[in-house]
Amino acid sequence: MKKRWAVALAALGCVALTQAAPRVELVGFAVLPADIFAQGPASGAFRENPGFRSAAAPFSGQPVQGFSAIQFGPGGTYWVLSDNGFGSKANSPDYLLRIYQVTLQPRTAQGGPGTVQVGPFIQLRDPNRRIPFPILNENTPDRLLTGYDFDPESFVIAADGTLWVGDEFGPYLLHFDAQGVLLEPPYPTPDFGQGKDPSRDFVRAPQNPQLVMNPVGPGQPSPANLPTSRGYEGMAINPAKTRIYAMLEGTVAGDPAGTLRVMEFDPASRRFLGMIGRYQLDDPANAIGDFAVINENEYLVIERDSQQGATARIKRIYKIDLSRRDANGIFAKELVADLLNIADPRGLAPSTQNGVFTFPYLTIEGVIVLDANTILVNNDNNYPATGGRGPEVRDANEFIWLRLPTPLRPAPGVGRQP
Repeated sequence: MKKRWAVALAALGCVALTQAAPRVELVGFAVLPADIFAQGPASGAFRENPGFRSAAAPFSGQPVQGFSAIQFGPGGTYWVLSDNGFGSKANSPDYLLRIYQVTLQPRTAQGGPGTVQVGPFIQLRDPNRRIPFPILNENTPDRLLTGYDFDPESFVIAADGTLWVGDEFGPYLLHFDAQGVLLEPPYPTPDFGQGKDPSRDFVRAPQNPQLVMNPVGPGQPSPANLPTSRGYEGMAINPAKTRIYAMLEGTVAGDPAGTLRVMEFDPASRRFLGMIGRYQLDDPANAIGDFAVINENEYLVIERDSQQGATARIKRIYKIDLSRRDANGIFAKELVADLLNIADPRGLAPSTQNGVFTFPYLTIEGVIVLDANTILVNNDNNYPATGGRGPEVRDANEFIWLRLPTPLRPAPGVGRQP
């Protein structure tokens, strides 16, 4: 019976939920408190009553929060992408879409303050009117993009320094210059599913502007084939920066339950090349949080459940191999880290108990390879949400450095170079 079970798991290209996770060690910790604001207009006026403006906005500026992706910045800094703001299209029209530069000063065995310094930001905008549908700031000169227009959840930096951002509302790929100016119209997601014509069939979420502007009649089924908030949650670029791999967070209608498409995009020719394969979730109710390059074939994936705090059960990092797929196109996956069972023998994190540190946030959405032995992980705090560290504690943005017991094999150019 055990042999048949192992064969079945191998055919799925996944791992057993009972597989023992290798014990990782916390070697660095830094935190950005929840209530950090940057310059900008007051925000949050639609948060409590989506679609309707409150008499007064609760926040005098723009919350620095919702870090949904991380990439290397200049001079030892990092770029972190804020998502659409307060959780939906309707409640985020006064949240400006930005990529913040942060300097991380971890607490380590050698000391350190364990703090995060927020620097300048890149404001995403469309002054050249590349977007072919109305946006919130449609008739303003700068056409600053907001959480009403897009829900950015992932990004990579191309060889030419431009930015490719993965959106969930379309879902779209968005191409910006290094200053945040949109260079081209959004790239819709072709549907490469069985029986589909990718030249005219597309993957669309309910918030897709084409669907919003052309609603179906009463009683008619929605043409959306992707669930809400399940677009490009993860995106990575290969070491040569010739291919972008973008992973959907939700299962496209008609696909096997719990499978997520990984799309291949050529940034030089500006076109999708196809669906390179599928990632199999441990449980169809789970979600992914990020996707990060190790080498040409191997990538890290954050997989999580929808629980937090004491009820969290699945907060994991897997390694997948794009060159290893089963007959159904499912990638092989290997458990790299259990984020609910991290050794912290030095007590680097305030929340550590009895030498064990847990990272039980609802959404963990950033991972990047630093070197063969170390990865950096961060959460999306969904400001002003609570629950990760206690029901009454407003979630902060935490960054954790993890030492892996089994080294990765990063390609040259991947990681923080000495």
